[in-house]
Amino acid sequence: MTFVAADGAGPSIERGTRRIRMQQGVQIALLIVLLVLVAGPLLVLLCTSFSPEGKLPFETVDFSWANYVDLFAQSATIGLIWNTLKYAGGSVVLALLLAIGIAWLTERTDMPGRTVARVLMFSWMAIPPLVFGYGWILLINPSNGVINNFLKSLLGLDESPLTPYTMTSLILISGLGLTPTAFVMLSGLLRNMDPLLENAGLVLGASRRTVTQYITLPLLRPGILSVGMFLVMTMIQAFDLPLVIGLTAQIPVMSTRIYTLASPEVGGLPNYGLAAAFGIMLLVMATLLMWGYFRSIRISERFRVVSGKGFRPRRLELGLWRYVAAAAVALYFFIMLLPMLNLLWASLFPFYRVPTLAQLFSVSLEAYQNILEESVVRRALVNTVLLVLVSATTVIVLSLLVSWYSLRGEGRLGKWLDTLSFSPIAVPPIVMAIAILLLYLKTPLYASIGILMIGHITVYVAFGTRSMISALVQIDRELENAAIISGATWLTSLRRIIVPLLWPHIVNCWLWLVAHSARDLTFPLMLMSTTNLVGASVIWMVWDYPNLPGAAALSMLLVLGLMVLVVPVQIMTARRAEREI
Repeated sequence: MTFVAADGAGPSIERGTRRIRMQQGVQIALLIVLLVLVAGPLLVLLCTSFSPEGKLPFETVDFSWANYVDLFAQSATIGLIWNTLKYAGGSVVLALLLAIGIAWLTERTDMPGRTVARVLMFSWMAIPPLVFGYGWILLINPSNGVINNFLKSLLGLDESPLTPYTMTSLILISGLGLTPTAFVMLSGLLRNMDPLLENAGLVLGASRRTVTQYITLPLLRPGILSVGMFLVMTMIQAFDLPLVIGLTAQIPVMSTRIYTLASPEVGGLPNYGLAAAFGIMLLVMATLLMWGYFRSIRISERFRVVSGKGFRPRRLELGLWRYVAAAAVALYFFIMLLPMLNLLWASLFPFYRVPTLAQLFSVSLEAYQNILEESVVRRALVNTVLLVLVSATTVIVLSLLVSWYSLRGEGRLGKWLDTLSFSPIAVPPIVMAIAILLLYLKTPLYASIGILMIGHITVYVAFGTRSMISALVQIDRELENAAIISGATWLTSLRRIIVPLLWPHIVNCWLWLVAHSARDLTFPLMLMSTTNLVGASVIWMVWDYPNLPGAAALSMLLVLGLMVLVVPVQIMTARRAEREI
């Protein structure tokens, strides 16, 4: 029996074959890009940790365990790990307590000012941790801190009662700064929780305290556990505040130890081998925490309380207590704004002056003028704009392609793309920074703005792909199939169908990337040279000079630029969330 192909069937099959081959080619190209970005630096880091003393990777084929022996032989290593865990644990506990309280009041009650609270919480990404830390140093510095001067005058004390240079202060400051992140992760959990079970308990005669203890908290426990583990992993990797406050306080943690080994004082030689060994140990710790995080997410599947039928979230009426709740939340925001207001004050004088009413008549913009006249600063601002635009846009394009092929691609290449793109989430930024430093140390990219772009693209591609995949799964592939049947190429369907549907999500993701790229200090400081200075690294240098008004002025300019981008979008998002309930 002979089958005759219908007219046009041959060209259609040929087009389909070409499309599949092209998709496979693009998948292989994306896989190579991700291998170079992610696996390459980590392989070099591992090789460096086994290199003999004074040798860089690829300079020798000899391997040695000396760096690991030195690492575990040092008595300070145990103290270093303990400091890291205590700092991370204490910060996360404080952040969770504050975030749960504020999220519950914002999402589950009729407290006034809920939209303002959401906007302020979500807009905190515009405040770099570096700037937040400097603000607190000016507030409670033992010699001339504003709060210390006020307390000494009020209580008649001879010595300052507060100092930022203790582990307790470091935990408190970090916990306050981490609270908005915890709020963002927990607010949706509380917003979507069906009050049916709580109402049943109240109807049966249980008190509000009993319902909270035996119904609300057990239902929230898996979500809180998963968020807590993620935040612990984040704080173990934290670098900015431990560097700004911890080094002066002589409280080393893992991230700052890696920095001091790779960037010694003037006249010292970097110990890349030992720094790489510490980096591998920190990477192992982060990987174990990531494993625990995924385990907690799987457990939470048993605690689903949101179903399609009958689900209707309601707000608890607080009565007169609603104003007390609003005052408590306002107090938190007042505490958070204090260091920023103090930095703003410092930027309005050519020399730092302790805030008093008499000084109000002497304010000027001289500090802004002086710092912007510096050619190094102007070049750093241009580099900052270039860095954030190129890295954020590249991450969006790369994440969109990787996510599309992970979901729509054929064969195992899609799964490899998904796994490899997500793997940087387990790599601490300080570890990735030193890995990239070692990989590109003897290439033209070293000491250029390009190496910072590569670093940011590498660490942020995990966030980009997770965001794009979560949005792409909501789009039925029938839309793309219809376009392909109509003769459109995969690129045309991606450009004309997928991107317009995802555009609001793409904008939000791009803004997150811009904000975090601009506020990052890890890569600019680890890879710093005279030619690739950016806003964060210049603020660090100007503060260390020391030029407090100049550093404050640059900090305010950076915060203002990020606020202009972030706040309008967050206002629209908060209003939409308010209409949903």
